[in-house]
Amino acid sequence: MSAKNEKIAIVSRSFWPESPAIGEALLLLAESLSKDAKPVVMTQVNKGFTKKLKNAGRGQDVKFVTLPALTDSSSPMVSRISELLLFTGFTFTSLVYHRPDKVYVATNPPVFTPLAVRWYCQLFDKKYVYHLQDIHPEITSIVTGKNNFLTRLLERVDTKTITKASTVITLTEQMQSYITKRTGKQLNIKLLSNPAVQDSNQTDNTSLERIKGFVYCGNAGRLQRIPLLLDSIKRYIQEGGKLPFVFAGGGVYSDAIQELAAQYQNVSYLGVLPAHEASNLLHQYSFGLMPIEDEVTKYAFPSKSSSYIFSGCQVIAVCGKDTSVAEWVLTNNLGYVAEPNIESLVSLFHEIEKNSQSGFNIADELLKELTPQSHADSLKSMIMQG
Repeated sequence: MSAKNEKIAIVSRSFWPESPAIGEALLLLAESLSKDAKPVVMTQVNKGFTKKLKNAGRGQDVKFVTLPALTDSSSPMVSRISELLLFTGFTFTSLVYHRPDKVYVATNPPVFTPLAVRWYCQLFDKKYVYHLQDIHPEITSIVTGKNNFLTRLLERVDTKTITKASTVITLTEQMQSYITKRTGKQLNIKLLSNPAVQDSNQTDNTSLERIKGFVYCGNAGRLQRIPLLLDSIKRYIQEGGKLPFVFAGGGVYSDAIQELAAQYQNVSYLGVLPAHEASNLLHQYSFGLMPIEDEVTKYAFPSKSSSYIFSGCQVIAVCGKDTSVAEWVLTNNLGYVAEPNIESLVSLFHEIEKNSQSGFNIADELLKELTPQSHADSLKSMIMQG
């Protein structure tokens, strides 16, 4: 079969326009594949998706097979799980109907949808590329604090899905090492960083006049050391610290952030912002806060990292020095790493306040790697070779 006649499916619940980073990259991937093959995108969309595509002049020669989005992050867990299973069934039946020759599948949603892809490919002798943007069910176990028979069963299921893939894509060497250890096999594993939200209105990110202060933009969840961060900010302010802190995003610690903002004038909480407003916010401040639990770095990498760097923020990573996050920041000279304790973090805040603002130069090569277009180009190469 010639490449032009090859049908390639892209399976991911995250897609354009709701997901401005990875979703944009996947749309660019589909558009690029349409020049060499027949792409079919299987995803969930909000109302008006077709009209938005038409108005933006996007998605020409790409077939979209969609399921309406029924829940969001605030929906009850039972509803979220039900939708996950519904999307899994939708994916399998769509694959059987459209019969793609290759399938690209990401971990959104995890475990079950990749399993449906594996079943289809085994049934019809096709190949699939498995993109582990995070590793489940290990992350779920950290969040819930539970590691029982069900999580071990899901781990075995996902391990088999990984080993049957023609190509496995993940984010870091630490995640690659864990995948190799978990499967006990040397697999065809490729590394690819997550893309950043690209704001076409911003050109020179490093030469902008910025507020000397700290921004946190993203999920304020259980894996982000938010209590430690808030206690450190409180101590810093009580010791006379003057620099501002701005938070944007939702999560289980939203109320705690709002309480701190009500207490102190130089702490602000903006809630959940649209993507373009979040991008503008990152362009206003000098330092991006990126706390992360050390254990999580075996299974994931903070998604906000790429957007911080692409926006010209220096990163303040709060994690152990032997993690992939710390290595990334220090190796690329992207900012600072604070040990995950109050003393270390407060000391760094004071140090930054005393130092005069210095320039921050990001390698052009790194910036290019973080664009959705570069991400799409890399994915296309891996899929065509896989």
